Order: sequence, then structure tokens, then C-alpha cells
Amino acid sequence: MLCDLRHIPLDQLTVSKLNVRKHGPKDVASLAASVAALGVLQPLLVRARDGGYEIVAGQRRYLAVKSLRTSDDDTAALPCVVLDADDDAAAIEASLAENIERLPMDEMDQHEAFLALRRKGLSEPDIAAHFGISEQIVKRRLALATLIPDVRRLYRQGEIDAKTLHLLTLATKDRQKAYVALATDPEQTPPPFWQLKAWLLGGAEISAKVALFDEALYSGPIATDLFGEERYFTDGEEFWRLQNTAIAETRDKLLAAGWREVIIVPPSERFQEWDFDPVAKSKGGAVYLDVAPDGGVTVHKGLRPRGERQRGSRLADEDGATGTAPVATGRPEMSAPLSNYVDLVRHSAVRLAVAQTPAIGLRLALAHLLGGSRLWTVEAEPQSPHNDAIATWRDSLSTQAAFAELRRDAIAKLRLDDETLVARDASGDRTAAIFSRLQDMADKDVIALLAVAMAETLAMGTDLIGQLGQTLSVDVGQSWQPDDLFFDLARDREAVSAMLTEVIGETAARSYLTETGTKKKAIIRKALAGDGRAKVEGWLPGYARFPQAQYTERPLTAKPQASA
Repeated sequence: MLCDLRHIPLDQLTVSKLNVRKHGPKDVASLAASVAALGVLQPLLVRARDGGYEIVAGQRRYLAVKSLRTSDDDTAALPCVVLDADDDAAAIEASLAENIERLPMDEMDQHEAFLALRRKGLSEPDIAAHFGISEQIVKRRLALATLIPDVRRLYRQGEIDAKTLHLLTLATKDRQKAYVALATDPEQTPPPFWQLKAWLLGGAEISAKVALFDEALYSGPIATDLFGEERYFTDGEEFWRLQNTAIAETRDKLLAAGWREVIIVPPSERFQEWDFDPVAKSKGGAVYLDVAPDGGVTVHKGLRPRGERQRGSRLADEDGATGTAPVATGRPEMSAPLSNYVDLVRHSAVRLAVAQTPAIGLRLALAHLLGGSRLWTVEAEPQSPHNDAIATWRDSLSTQAAFAELRRDAIAKLRLDDETLVARDASGDRTAAIFSRLQDMADKDVIALLAVAMAETLAMGTDLIGQLGQTLSVDVGQSWQPDDLFFDLARDREAVSAMLTEVIGETAARSYLTETGTKKKAIIRKALAGDGRAKVEGWLPGYARFPQAQYTERPLTAKPQASA
């Protein structure tokens, strides 16, 4: 195949169409400095053609010398090895082999070279054997043939890199065209590499490898790359419905196997394994199912939060107990603002009921006189809000307005000069004036006033509120329904999940297992309003019921309820 080595004038050389490497200005400029300093150190591979010589390999060296010569310098000559003029396949092989041993050719160079050899009759195994590479690499390069010309052009121009080129093989031709439109529009920007796969697949980037369910259950489309190695679910909603159901089944199996607790870490949270200590199943270790944003699920067995274990150990040391697993108190189920909110709901409803039931009010007054109270100095319950938002909401309660009307009537009957029913007066003048007026009232009217005054001084957030709610069969739902402020304050993940189960049922709730709390609360709202779902009537969160209910085994609030 090789003929001889000779120096050939620059003006007799042209670039062969069979040359497997294409170069941009940056590639040539990087070599030109070396050529200017050291000259051309390696001969070009050429063959005779049309009265001159075409370059089979060495195009970059040729272009570098050309870029350095002056306009009137036609005497430069380059060292060249002359090949047989009639063997195209051999020329391509020589070009490819010469370039493979130098700087790695880019993907498109290899694609075009391998494609040319295929057209000359060489098989994929033959091409692989010639250059000491795997058949899989040859197949991958040949697969690039389905990329649209504009994508190849962008790659040639250095506008996109090899990684992006690989990802574009996943896309349909229409999606490739959409990418090119973004890449070539000066006022727009294509999606960054880390978002590109999801964008090309229409928003989904979920590998078929992560599915816990039988793929036969999935009815949506599956995207496959040109190499047949990667497969992706492109219907994210369908995938998560099936995956969540499978996660729920995994949790149930683990619980049935004797694990005390199986905790699901949703995609919106990060699981930091180093924050946990290993604890055996028999000593209360839990299982954590860590669900990644891409749908993958990692099972961590026999763990307990490190801080929780330390707290439990200290308690055990203080009590002198040994050989038993400490019982962790954990964080409270309700935050301080939510606890305050719920106390206000319950107190307001019970206070109205007391005011409307004089016999209870009379007996309550006697119980307070005999047993005392933190309020019986005597003063009105201030109903202090936790923040301004709760204060505004409190004033909008219908029970507030109804009680205010009863209080105004009582003030009018007592002919008080101010708008306060219960107020301390150190001088005693107020008490004497009220006593004088009460003497002229019938017993039934005095009892009615006593009930209102008792309700005004009823302490909020106490066990007594719960007892009165049950005794008086108070239905909070007649005056209040879960509203936006309640759902904004309800942020405990387990509690919100349990509420969702109460509202739409266990089977339906499983399909939303790993959704965020915000999404779950939105579904509850829709169910209560009948917005796109069957309307659920009469539901109240356990916090607002009598007796009060909670959704976890953790403490309900950070502080125990105060005494009456």
C-alpha cells in the first residue's frame, strides 16, 4: 500500500474527502504554534489525484502550515508518504489508523469513517478487528447516522459536546429540531446538560431499572436510546402511581416481618445515613425507604436517629434501668402555632356552648369557687393568638361573633358603662354596683348572666375544654371547617398522610405515598370541596374533635396541656 516518501509542494496538496477527521479553527490554531517553532515532524499520508496529491491523513498539519505562510510564499513543501491511488478502503483505513493513534477522533469523525468503510464492503466485525476496538463501539458510532444534519453541524462547529450528542440520540427527530432551534436562536438558551435528558424525553427521566413493579402493569410509552442499552418511562404520572403502590406494599411486608417502624423518605427530602446508628430489629431499629427523585428506592434496615438514641440513653441512666431499649419521646406532632390554632377552635366552640347552657355554667362557677383556677383572680380569657395571621382568622370565627352578641346583651342588662363584662376593680365600686343591679333580677336571668361570665373566664388549652366538649356534645363542624390557615399550619408529614387516608381512603392514599405534604393537602382540599373528586362531607381533623385524636405515637404538643 505504501509507495515512497517525498517532499511535495504545498500548492500541489488538497484535502481528500476520505479524510476521517474534520477540524475547526481552534484545532488548527493550537497546532500552528508548534509547527512554527519545530516544523512538521510527521509525514502526511497522500495519494496521487487529478495531477496533484490529496491528503488522506495529516489535514491538520497541512492547514497549520497553510495558515502560517505568507500570501506570496508558494515554495513550502511538506514530507509525505504516497499511497496507492486506487484503493479507497485502504486509504480510509490508513487515515483512521493514523488518527486513532494520535489525538482521539471525535464521535462524528469515527462515525463517518466507519460508515465509509461499511459502504466499501467491510463488516462491523472487520472494522472492529482492523482498529482493535469492540464491535459495540463500531455499532454506536454507526448509530449516529439517525441524528439530523443540523445536530451534526452544531457538533462540528463545537457548539455542542460529545455528552450532549449522546443524549440527543434518545430524542425523536422533531425533538432534535426543537433543540437546534433553541441552540441557534440568539434570544433563547437550550436546556443545560443536567436537564437535557428530561427535556428530550418530554419531562420524564425515569429509568426502567428502578421500577419495583411488574413492567407489564405500565401502559405508557418507553423511550429507548439508539444503542438499546437504556430505557426510560416517559409517563411520569403513571410511573409514580405504580411505584408508590409498590413502595406501600414493600412497607407492609416489612412491618409484617416484625419491623417496629418503616419510614418512607420522600423524594423531596434527603436521607443522610451518617445521622443514624445501627440498631437491631429486636431493640427497636426501624427501616427507612429512601425514595430518590429519579424513582429509585434504597432500603436501609435497622437504624435509629443518633440524637434520639442519645436522649433515650440519658433517660435510662437517670432511671437506673438497664437491658431495655429506651423509649424516645421524639418531636411533637403539632407545632406550637398549630396547637394554639386548635386550642382556639375548641375553646371558642366550648365557650359558646357553656354560655348557652346556664345549668352547666352555674355548676362550673361553683367548681371554680371551690377548686380555684389560674384565671379566677377573676379575669377574662385573652385568647392570645400565636401570630397576626391567627389573630385575623380568630376574629372571623362565627362562634366569636355569636359569643360577642351574648356578651353585649349581658353588659346591657347590667347597665355597665364600658364594653367589658369581666374586669377587676381594686376599689370595689364596680363589684358593688353590679351586685346592686343583680338583686333586682330574677334567678333565671342571673343564671344566664353567670353562664356568660363563666364562658368569658374559661381557660383555653386545658383538659377541661376536652371534658366540656364531650359533656355538651359540641360539634365543632357546625361552626368551622378546615381552612387555608389550618392546612398552612399543618406540616407534620405523617399526620398529613394520615389525614389524607381518612379523607380519601387507604387504597387511594397509597398512590400518593411519596408526594409532598403540599400536594397531599391540596388533594384533601379538593375532596372536601368536591373539586374534581367525590365530595367528602362532615370531616374534621382529629385535633378539632371531642374527644381529641392524634395521628402518631409522638407527643401531640411540645408542652402538656395546662390545668384549668
